[in-house]
Amino acid sequence: MKQIIPTFEEFLNEGGWATVKTQDTVITPDIIAECVKIMKRIEGDFNKHLVSINLPELDFSQPIGSGTWWEEDLQKNPDKTYGDIDYMISYPILDLTNKNSRKDEIATVKLYNEELFNWLRKTKPKNIDVEESIEISSPSSAKLLIKLDNNKYVQVDLVVTHTEYKDWAIFRFTPERGIKGFVIGKMYTALGYVLEISIQPRGVRAKFVKNIMVPFSKRKDTEEKLISLSAETFIYDIAKFFWEQSSDEEFLPSTTLSKWKGIDPKSPKLKDLCDGIIGLADTLEQLGEFGTVIKYKSSKEFLDALIDKYEDVMKEATTSSKFKKAQTPAAFVMIEKVKKIVSENIKRAKEYLK
Repeated sequence: MKQIIPTFEEFLNEGGWATVKTQDTVITPDIIAECVKIMKRIEGDFNKHLVSINLPELDFSQPIGSGTWWEEDLQKNPDKTYGDIDYMISYPILDLTNKNSRKDEIATVKLYNEELFNWLRKTKPKNIDVEESIEISSPSSAKLLIKLDNNKYVQVDLVVTHTEYKDWAIFRFTPERGIKGFVIGKMYTALGYVLEISIQPRGVRAKFVKNIMVPFSKRKDTEEKLISLSAETFIYDIAKFFWEQSSDEEFLPSTTLSKWKGIDPKSPKLKDLCDGIIGLADTLEQLGEFGTVIKYKSSKEFLDALIDKYEDVMKEATTSSKFKKAQTPAAFVMIEKVKKIVSENIKRAKEYLK
């Protein structure tokens, strides 16, 4: 098994084409339906094995990302196509590292992934290409190569969360209906970048060294603090958090933030997210200066930085290393489609954040 451990954003960009076997498979709602049946069978059989060795069971939750609405699509839009299949799995957190919660999370994932692939080797379940699944996986990033009944292949990426983060993580991976997941996902990423925090599957988090906030990219001698796990209030929570880092005065949300209607966890929209970000920017502008390493003195300065970063990370989607693996006409068509999506949605975000 490969030892490369991808970052979260690398995982999103790499999904789907880890093997050329899948490049001729067009993923439609009926394909996801077949994969869900296979995954549910794997869940039941593997959990029986876990019980037999006294390990807590895993929760194979659901397809996420663009496949979130596969059941509705199966009825109303059966010809719809998806880029890949991401499947949320909720892991417990075992006490493996003397009560260091983050290290426990990482160690738990590696332990379960190792146990999963050992089990796959021994049992060789129907519809799973075990050897290639192992080849395209890593200790912290498991992928299953599923052989469909029509002898075509689909890659299913197991997206890890833990019980306490499950609702947030599903929200974080839910795209705007009918729009590629990375469009709204990269806005979360860009916002986290410009504020030097993390807005990822484990919630909204900041890092500190001796009670002084530091960039989230810093690793040594840091302590994480959770800002929010609420899809409905996380923008408000971020504003309040930064306010309290910079001022002893009572938190005073801007009119735009107070009127913000929030984001529907089951149907998030880029427009709603951008409206919340404008409210956040207007609130923090009252502080005169905010941020960690990079300081913003106005709402405009902050939003300009955000737009620049969003454009950068969106364009990264068109230069992903997975595109270098493209070898089929269908794959090249997908590349051009992604480029168009990137261009259109950068323009859309700039309009929303004016």
